Amino acid sequence: MPAPVVSVVIAAKNAEATIGGSLTSLVNQNFDAGDLEVIVVNDGSTDDTAGVVGEFSDRLTLIEIDNPVSRGVSAARNTALEASTGQTITYLDADDWYAPGHLRSLTDAITGLGVDFVKTNYLIVNGFNRKLRRAPCAQHNTALDPRDFILPHDASTMVDFPECWTGIYSRSMAERGLLDFDPELRTCEDRPWTWRHHLEADSFAVVDTAGLCYRKGSSTSLTAVFDERQLDFIPAFRSIFAMLEAGPDLRRFEQKAVRNFLSILYFQIVNRGSSMTRAVREMLNLGAVNTLRSVGNDVIDLALTNFGDRRLPVIDPIVRRAR
Repeated sequence: MPAPVVSVVIAAKNAEATIGGSLTSLVNQNFDAGDLEVIVVNDGSTDDTAGVVGEFSDRLTLIEIDNPVSRGVSAARNTALEASTGQTITYLDADDWYAPGHLRSLTDAITGLGVDFVKTNYLIVNGFNRKLRRAPCAQHNTALDPRDFILPHDASTMVDFPECWTGIYSRSMAERGLLDFDPELRTCEDRPWTWRHHLEADSFAVVDTAGLCYRKGSSTSLTAVFDERQLDFIPAFRSIFAMLEAGPDLRRFEQKAVRNFLSILYFQIVNRGSSMTRAVREMLNLGAVNTLRSVGNDVIDLALTNFGDRRLPVIDPIVRRAR
């Protein structure tokens, strides 16, 4: 029996209210029976997520995996990946959904272009409002070298577009270990994951579609929490810095990685700092200082080029402590 065209990985925790919409959208993707495989990892849900998923057993080719105790989104995705059999792999969060035919357009693109992975635009949905976020790459529908789209350091590039659900990935990437997430990361897990793709994959492409609908403002999303889980961007970037230290030809990307780190640090301080406890805020400051101490001052100076008069004063106390 031929392998499915695509495996869709869904990590779900307490998604009873939304996962039905996600799965309904998968029914409407124009695939023949057996071409679409859906792997749902129920990651320690305490609601009726499993019951809702079970309602789709006769409409989708479903693999259901139950984690009685939550192991986190990274571990859940890894478990689903291991169970997948599709020629390609993609990811869908349990509160997001596809426009009809969107996934078929992605499988056609990655197959037709013969690349390791394809990325695309998405819609941010907040109530009745819709906002398009475009992939920061002007070259569409052609095979590209992933390393060519990491720089420049002071402009948005493809490593600033890390969400795993904005892409579709070849089975060969899974076989090379490029689709495994760090199970220790509860947030920011897709940053080092995406950097690794751009450092180690052979080819990618961007296609101009916008059929993925990302639900903003969900109360169950980890983007809505303000505890120490949000500090996982610190070990995430330490792993990125370690990748770049592995070879002299990769050092040219350091200032981009440091720029990314400082931008997220700024966001955490301004948008979440006031909601953090004093202990978490101290963990943030100390973790940021220690991370920057592993980076040369010359790289930090280059990373801060054109950082902006509004942002510099916010992070300057931490940068000064790190020097």
